[in-house]
Amino acid sequence: MRKIFTAFFLLLPTAAFADKIDGAWCTGVNTRIEINGPQISLGGKPGFDGVYKRHEFTYTVPAGEDHAGDQIYLRLLNDENMTSFTIKDSKPVDPVEWKRCQSTS
Repeated sequence: MRKIFTAFFLLLPTAAFADKIDGAWCTGVNTRIEINGPQISLGGKPGFDGVYKRHEFTYTVPAGEDHAGDQIYLRLLNDENMTSFTIKDSKPVDPVEWKRCQSTS
């Protein structure tokens, strides 16, 4: 029984073991966001509130930004990767892959 239990946990998706979605995230096209609890900042601009869960974050694109009013859903995949989607007609579309930004010192 113990072997079955261990095998089950080894096969769970890696998101279950990721720490949390907080931090700085980058794409390959010079896009950066930062999540700190319920606050998100887009490209170094002032932050605003979204809906925070440890492995997920949802926000509405603020006025003045491209795609203002769109709802964006972010999902942590593991400690270093996440995916975001635009929600259209209650369905996720236009996935974007993110990686934790590398620190520069």
